[in-house]
Amino acid sequence: MTGGGSSPFWDRRLEQETLGNANGLMHFPGKAIYAGAQGAVAGLAFGALQWAYYPDKMAFGHKNTVTSGPSRGAQYIRYTMVRPAVAMAVTNMVFASVESFLEEVRGSHQKDPWNAVGAGAAAGLVIGGFFTKRFDVASMTALGTGLLMGMVEFNGPSIICDPETEQARKHPKSLPAKFEESATLSDLKKLYPKYENN
Repeated sequence: MTGGGSSPFWDRRLEQETLGNANGLMHFPGKAIYAGAQGAVAGLAFGALQWAYYPDKMAFGHKNTVTSGPSRGAQYIRYTMVRPAVAMAVTNMVFASVESFLEEVRGSHQKDPWNAVGAGAAAGLVIGGFFTKRFDVASMTALGTGLLMGMVEFNGPSIICDPETEQARKHPKSLPAKFEESATLSDLKKLYPKYENN
């Protein structure tokens, strides 16, 4: 794709990568490998926490009923460790794949919330379908995940809409040499003279 017949999109992307301004964009194979590895590690961590939370072999059901839980064999490991790792790895890879596809189709030269909406919807469809095998749940999961990922991508890592103004308000460039009291504070000190020097 980056040979003689390369597209302006890939030319721009490679140019930005060489300048160090890739803005998180990378070629699909690298993105898919990173996404799959992150999902597998997250799934294994989830499985380990689930193992620690349910250390006994009992399964507690509704209305105070206790039934025999799964044995500590290969089937239990597959259910508690491998299944979440595979599910999260596949979900992350689907998100990365769809986002890369939308970047290529739409010619986005930077991170775009609409790409994240589409990729989040596809990932939510996989999550809902994998765990429930019901289309109604999977479609609502796709809608919710797509909207959530779009909002995260739109806002970035900060939930503050105007970080420059917020930073300037918290850390002004110059401070007055003498503290200036507000009118409300002066009135309160007149009402309570014993606190006048505080």
